[in-house]
Amino acid sequence: MSIVNRRNAIVGFLTLKVGKVVARRKAKAVGGKLANWRQKSDKKSSDKKSA
Repeated sequence: MSIVNRRNAIVGFLTLKVGKVVARRKAKAVGGKLANWRQKSDKKSSDKKSA
């Protein structure tokens, strides 16, 4: 019996498919608010440094 068999391959494939769907739903719920989080925090810290 091999370590990677058909059953494990199918379980892994389905896990990835479901995980991608869940991740897309969560990203859509956030609404792109995390897209520029790094830039916003950098601007705030640079404002504090110049003040």
